[in-house]
Amino acid sequence: MTDEEPGKLEALRQEVRAWLKENLPEGWGSPGYVAPERGSKEAHDLGKAWQKKVYDAGYTGFGIPTEYGGIERSRAEVAVIRDEMQRTGTPPPAGSLGPMIVIPTLLRYGNEEQKKRFIPKILSAEESWCECFSEPDAGSDLANIQKTGVRDGDEWVVNGQSVWTSGSKFADWGVVPVKTDPNAPRHRNLSYFVFDCTSPGFEVRPLKQMTGDAEFSETFFDNVRIPHANMIGEEGQGWYVAMATLEAERGGGIQFVAPSRRIEPTTLGGVDIYVELAKNTKRRGKTVWDDPIFRQRIAQFAIENEAMRHSRERMRVKAIKRQLTGNEQSIGSIFSREKNQRQANMVAEIMGANIQFMRGDPRALDDGSWTYTFLRTRGNTIETGTTEVLRGIIAERMLGLPRSRQ
Repeated sequence: MTDEEPGKLEALRQEVRAWLKENLPEGWGSPGYVAPERGSKEAHDLGKAWQKKVYDAGYTGFGIPTEYGGIERSRAEVAVIRDEMQRTGTPPPAGSLGPMIVIPTLLRYGNEEQKKRFIPKILSAEESWCECFSEPDAGSDLANIQKTGVRDGDEWVVNGQSVWTSGSKFADWGVVPVKTDPNAPRHRNLSYFVFDCTSPGFEVRPLKQMTGDAEFSETFFDNVRIPHANMIGEEGQGWYVAMATLEAERGGGIQFVAPSRRIEPTTLGGVDIYVELAKNTKRRGKTVWDDPIFRQRIAQFAIENEAMRHSRERMRVKAIKRQLTGNEQSIGSIFSREKNQRQANMVAEIMGANIQFMRGDPRALDDGSWTYTFLRTRGNTIETGTTEVLRGIIAERMLGLPRSRQ
């Protein structure tokens, strides 16, 4: 690093800090600020508007080729921008799967026209995306999907149903693998498409979860016409394209957007919130923090968080060098999902009966955010492929163990 570079980075830091002060929602960070309700249209629109602002300012879009709308920054510059975003916290991004799964899939299998058409509008949040993979009888067994596509000139006519469709509530576009050759062998009979969610015949029916949100939906394809030009990859290659999508999803996608959560400067390994909760919760005249067992459990999570941080950095470097495989992503995916559940379980133990009070109840702590997190983590070991499936991938494809036959 030259003598000039530290000054440039400090100037960038002050620039980002001033920009955030000018552009964050009025009242942001103050006790009186009321965020839009989670999962609402207002929250989605705020996320889209915020991401557009960040993109236009040149503070996101890193790691994406500039010809597809990406923004070039040095690693040091990206670190400064992320630090400032984390320091203040920002509105959460819109509930779109475009950044996480669609961009990596397009970069790997899309043609030039598709990359230039879709990636810039994902980066700028102009278009939101959903993923129509799971079916009522084909959840983790993606090769068993029954949605069909029949060629009709320059279009494919798609019929079938998906369930637990992520990001569908406000999606403009979606991705879907369908069976285009019923006579081809398994793993060779699928093709992968992007489709316009306003297409006639596409229907979305929200599924309400125990959290109170309708984060997922049932989606139906009734003679939905998708242009052949919207096929990603070659005909019959849909299984492999879908695996690229799942690889990106399990690995967290391309991290080009700065985190929205506020992270205070700390040496506590990201467990500050649990320390604070334990110190503010009393039982029989003592705080939970006085209990050495809880202190030990919280310390263990700090250690695991640090291990995950190093693992993610290793994965990030391998991804840049195109050395990363989806099999490796399965390890971190299992660990993080199960850790989320263990953390939520510990919070429930700390809170005791108070964990039952949900958002809107005057007795709820932090307006029910702890309870929401506890309930939401129940699905962590199911979504994007169950942890049982991921363990099978590790056993067979990484350790070379024989496939179990039941």
